[in-house]
Parts: sequence; structure tokens; C-alpha cells
Amino acid sequence: MDNDDLLARIQETTLELPGSRKSIADFLIREGGGVENLSMAEVADLTFTSKPSLVRFAKTFGFAGWRDFRLAFVTLMRQNDEDIAHLENVDPNHPFAPEDSVGEAVQSVLALEQRALADAADVVDVNMLVEASRRIIEANRTVFFGYEPNYCFGRLLAYKLAQIGIRCLVPSPEDWESLARTLGPNECAIIASYSGMGPHREPVSFAPMFAQAGVPVIAITNSGDNWLREQCDCVLSFRPRERYYSKISGYYSEQCIHFLLDALYSAIFCADYDRNEVRKLHTVIAFERTHNQNLVDELPC
Repeated sequence: MDNDDLLARIQETTLELPGSRKSIADFLIREGGGVENLSMAEVADLTFTSKPSLVRFAKTFGFAGWRDFRLAFVTLMRQNDEDIAHLENVDPNHPFAPEDSVGEAVQSVLALEQRALADAADVVDVNMLVEASRRIIEANRTVFFGYEPNYCFGRLLAYKLAQIGIRCLVPSPEDWESLARTLGPNECAIIASYSGMGPHREPVSFAPMFAQAGVPVIAITNSGDNWLREQCDCVLSFRPRERYYSKISGYYSEQCIHFLLDALYSAIFCADYDRNEVRKLHTVIAFERTHNQNLVDELPC
């Protein structure tokens, strides 16, 4: 039995009905590698079982006795601790190296994206999120400005908002300036930019124009000092852990921005939960009816 199978089977045992096997498995998952420092008698006492129960437990996993099982389990936990320590220190810019296997690369990216989500949730400003949602709810329309991949995230937000009756446009960069100049106080602009740099680079450069026109703005950028943050009074942000250019991909920042937009949609939904739930359901039903009718129309006579 390999290490992954051993751990999986112990975890499965914790789901059993109460009994000595479950008690021992629960204890092992909680204690981890610390079992190395406990005698067989101590483990039996702490699990309210007996030495024979520990032996039987070990034999169900293919070991001759408790001592062999404990050695294998402690070795597994030590390896897991080393793996976790490695993954927690994954470089956001180069999470995997040329010599890494595909499996190692996948695990590193997974750890990095999980850390990004945890970081974003840890620093999200709920009051700012409520204010941002209010601006979108009260606007006649919202316009999302952002380069790829933020453009794609904006399209996804617009799709979700449309399902609850909120209008959100996501123009292509070539249409930004002409559309930006039409916005007024009854509309809302979202500017998404990881760097938030530059009064001369669109769409960040639109911020002063929006301020002059009285357009409510929501900025999505990193929490460091940058030009966009200075221009806006409603900012959803995340920690700046990536370099701007020298990186394999924006794994970290993309996860953070995606999370913040999901959080923003959720805040909007919660503002009128019952009504939005009905709207969402009606939208889905209407889509299915249209889709099914199209299928019928395409059938040969």
C-alpha cells in the first residue's frame, strides 16, 4: 500500500460508525506525526481503546503490528509536512521549475491559487464591498474596463448580473474612450488593473475624467501604493505578491480579481436576495425555453 492509499483509507475510517476503529483513526488524523512521541499504551488510553485494538487496526491496513504501522504513518506525516511547507512557499511568479514534473507543477499551482483565495478573503473590506454593490445597484448601467484577462472576468460578471436584471457593459479597448466620455453621475464604472499604474495608460487614465463628470467608480487593484488607488474612493484590493511583467502567468492576481468580482456579485445578490433569486430562476427558465424551441425548429419535418 502506498502512502496516498494509507492516508485515504485512514480518512475513510473516520467516517465509520462510532467504535474503536473510528476512535483510533480520528486520533491519528488529529495528532499526525506527533504519534511518534507516544507509546502504544498512551495511544490506547487517549483513544479509549486497548493495545489489542491498536494491533487489529494496524493489521487491517496490511501491517504486522502497531510498531510497523506507526513507523509508516509517521513517515507519511513527515513527508506531508515537508510537502505543505514547500507549497506554502511557492513563488507566485515562477511556481514551478523546468525540472518539475507535470504533477508537481499542478500541485504548486493549486497551492498558489488556494493561497491567493485565502489572502483575498483575509483582506477584503466588507464595508467597501457593500459600497461598491450599492453603486452598481443604483446605476442605470455599469461599464467594466479592463485588459485581458480582466476583460474575460468582466464578461463573466456581466453575464451574472444580467441574470438578475442589472445591466453591465464590457467594451473592447478600441471602444473605451468613446464610451467612457458618455458616462455620467447615474452610471457606474469599474476599472480593473493589477498594477494601477499610470495617468497616461487606459483604462486607469479615465479616473480623473470620471471624477470630473461625477461618475461613481469602483477600482480593483493591488493594495500597494499605486496611482489608481489615489484617484478612487471605492477600492477592492488584494496583496501585491506578483511582479508586473517577469512571471510565468498571473495565477495569483487572476484568482484574487476573480474572487473579488464574485464577492461583489454576491453582495449585490444579497442586497435583495429573494427578488434576485426569482429573477435568476426566471432567466434560467426563459433561456431553457428558447433553447428547447430552437432545437425543435431545427428538427427535420
